[in-house]
Amino acid sequence: MAIFFALTYRRFGSRPAVKETGARARSSLSAYGAWLWLNIRKMFERESLKKAKNEMKAWVRDHYPGWTQGIFIALGASFLYLAASGFIFALFVPRGLFGLPLLAHVAGGGLFAFSLAGTLIWRGRAYRPGEDDEISADVLACPLFKNPPLAFVRKTCFWTFAAFGLIQVLTALGSMLPIFTFETQVAMIVIHRYSALAVLLAAILFIDLTFIPQRRS
Repeated sequence: MAIFFALTYRRFGSRPAVKETGARARSSLSAYGAWLWLNIRKMFERESLKKAKNEMKAWVRDHYPGWTQGIFIALGASFLYLAASGFIFALFVPRGLFGLPLLAHVAGGGLFAFSLAGTLIWRGRAYRPGEDDEISADVLACPLFKNPPLAFVRKTCFWTFAAFGLIQVLTALGSMLPIFTFETQVAMIVIHRYSALAVLLAAILFIDLTFIPQRRS
């Protein structure tokens, strides 16, 4: 929720209208709430959904040409199911995952592992640190509000997703192997849940920076 608030409030504050109304409009929570509700409604309009779909297709064609699109589709589909099933059952079902959804979750985990490896092989070099990623200490102290370079944030999101995705795979396997004690398996399940949250937040931030137009004041 904090990331959602920070991202949307920054975009609200960077509107061209703010230059006309001054700091008063920027600090108005009521204006922010009205703006946020209006944009949420626009997101689900047919034209907005169509535009977002076309932009994503163009991005996928540019970054995953030919057969490599299968890597992106497999990663996206498996991630969506894993996130949806994991968090829905964790939040609303006291028993947790069980039955067919659990079997599908395990199968989706295998697909996620292979597609994540394929993504790292195909796209990892594009997210290597470079000279343009230099960032000052004051920006690192408060990165959500200090406008760090977009390239740096995208690369950070990519490698955060990859690192915690690997933790997801290892903890899932470890919790099912009989070579570990029951207490160790329980600890792995806890780590698995919290690393899933980190993966989800990294994916949300990457999508926001990649597919939603950025405006700067």
